[in-house]
This record gives sequence, C-alpha cells and structure tokens, in this order.
Amino acid sequence: MLGSILKKEIKAFFTNKGNLVFMFLLPILLISIFSFALGDYVKAEYGTFENGRVLYYNENASSEKSEKFALISEKINSATGVTFEKAADIQSAKEQVESSKAYGLITVTDSGFDYFRSEFNEPEGGRTVRGLFTQMAAGNNGSTDGQKIQHITLKADKPDAKKYYTFSGLAFSILFMGLLIGYSVYDEKAYGTITRIRLSGEGIGVMLFSKILTGVICGCVHILSAFVFSSLVLGVEWGGKTSLIFLLLLMLVLYSAVFGAVIGMLSKNRSMCQSTVLMISMLCGYLGGSVTPLYLLENMPVLNIIIKLSPLYHLNRAVTALSNDILDKNTLYTVLVLTGLSAFMLILLALTKSRPAHGKEATL
Repeated sequence: MLGSILKKEIKAFFTNKGNLVFMFLLPILLISIFSFALGDYVKAEYGTFENGRVLYYNENASSEKSEKFALISEKINSATGVTFEKAADIQSAKEQVESSKAYGLITVTDSGFDYFRSEFNEPEGGRTVRGLFTQMAAGNNGSTDGQKIQHITLKADKPDAKKYYTFSGLAFSILFMGLLIGYSVYDEKAYGTITRIRLSGEGIGVMLFSKILTGVICGCVHILSAFVFSSLVLGVEWGGKTSLIFLLLLMLVLYSAVFGAVIGMLSKNRSMCQSTVLMISMLCGYLGGSVTPLYLLENMPVLNIIIKLSPLYHLNRAVTALSNDILDKNTLYTVLVLTGLSAFMLILLALTKSRPAHGKEATL
C-alpha cells in the first residue's frame, strides 16, 4: 500500500512544473542573488585573519605544556598570520578581548589550556583560530601535521560571499519546501480525500508519511542542485566534511517537510497555509543569518540572543565550521535542535491526524 501511494505522490510531485522550478532553480537563484547583492556585508568581516592577534598568559606551566603551546601557536601563525602576544596580566587581557582588540586569551597551565573569548563579539577569524587551536591542543603533544593545518587554515582564510551564501541561501530555500508539502496536505482535505480515508476505516498515517518522504526526496534533489551549481559555476569548495554538511541539510529537509504537513493539517484555507509557512520560514531565515551575515547579527544587543531561537542560526554556524574542515560543538547543537524540532512536529502531526478536517471538502 505504501509503495503505490508513494509512487503516486512522487509522480504527481515531479509532473508539477512549479515543483520542478522550486527544486532546481530556487536554491540557485537565492545563492546567486545573495552572493552578488550582499557581498559587501560578508567582505567586511567574515572569516578574515587580517590584524588578528591572540593573547596568552603562562601560569607557571610545565616545560612540556609551554613547549606544546609554542608549537601550536607557531603553526597557526605560519599558516594564518595571526600573532600570539604575551599578556602582562589576565584582567587587562580579558578587557582587550571583550573590546574586540584581540581574538582571545589563552591561559597556559600545568593541566592544559584555557581559551577565553568574547561571548558576543568574537569575529569569524577568531572562531576559526579557536577551532584550530582546540583541534591541535587535543592532539598528541601538538604534533598535528603542519601541512594539514596549513591546508585547513588557508581554506578558511578569506571565504567570500559565494561560499557563505551557498550554505545559508540553500538552508533558507529548504525551509520554503514546507510550503509545497503544506499545500499538498491541505489539498487532500479540500478535495475530501482525508474524509474518504477516514470513512473507509483506514488511517491517514500512510498518506502523510508518503508526502513527507516525497518531500525528503525533493530535498535531496534540491541540495544536489545547489551542490553542482556552487561547485562547478561558483567554484565553492564544500570541504572534507561534505558528508556531514549533507546530513545536517537533510535533517533540515525532514523538519521542513514535517512542519509543512502539520501546517497543512491545521490550516482552514490555502491562504492561511501559505502565510503561516512563509512568515515562519522568513523569520527563521532572517534571524538565522541567511540574509544578513551572522557576525553582524551577533553584535547587536538583544538580537544576539533572539537569533539563537532560529534553527538556521545553529545550522549556519555548524556548516561554516564544517566547510573549513572544523568539527566543533556547533554540529552537535544543530543535530540536537533539528532532532528536537522534528520530533515535536511529528507529535503535533500525530495529534492532528485525529482532528476533523477543516476546509471546504468535495462532496462525497
């Protein structure tokens, strides 16, 4: 039964010209428009190491820890140009970090390294350096291969608008996929399909599952379209952790599809379905850095807290790091956020299945 329904859904979805335009052209259009129209915002700060400096303070650390720190700082300096300067005291060093005069403060002790950074004013270059330092500090006495580190840091040196908006624009376009699924679910109500299924004594779970699965398939095509365009036309490198980037994007696809199905079930008319999905998607996109770069949003009081409510904020943070071959806590946060949101939407969908259908249904 599932196979026949899924086959019908896929056939209906892919024979709709509007759906094909969405799958293949929407991510390309958003990436292109944002990359060229908003490039100056990204050039201002994003990912640069220019004049970057990190302060450090040695608290009577052992010679082993001091030598490890010297080795790591030398490798990062040679690859990025970021300087490591000795601080006279911890308090004044922290004040420089908070005022964005330095990327961070590293305190070297016998037990290891403590990296202090500004919670709200850390620039992209500082985040990249912190990620690299953390990776190398966790290695075997700082003996991470120098060529590998240089390869990673040089790739992260000056990413332009094309790279930033390839990922943020793609994530933004994925959210709008919920509108297609929402329309599809609502139409089943309006045409009386859901009512007929209920009268027949069969559940509507299979139908909803097939629509969500169709949305996931559409999302895969959506991502591949952006990948091919950005790689071949824009020359954007997705990095060595491309598989993880794809995984996070697919998790966003699943959330978007389930979200659309929930809105479709709850909406009383097509207009309500459209406005709800578009409003929430655009809000998440704007707050998540899909239009205005995250570093600008993070430096705005109050807004730097609100933006963390958007799933795209965590996704864009994670993908930015992964594209530079850095696996950090942002990836874990993104997995937890998207998993939690998808689970919540699935629970809502299960609850709405038993509700009477709204809308103007076709006469049986």
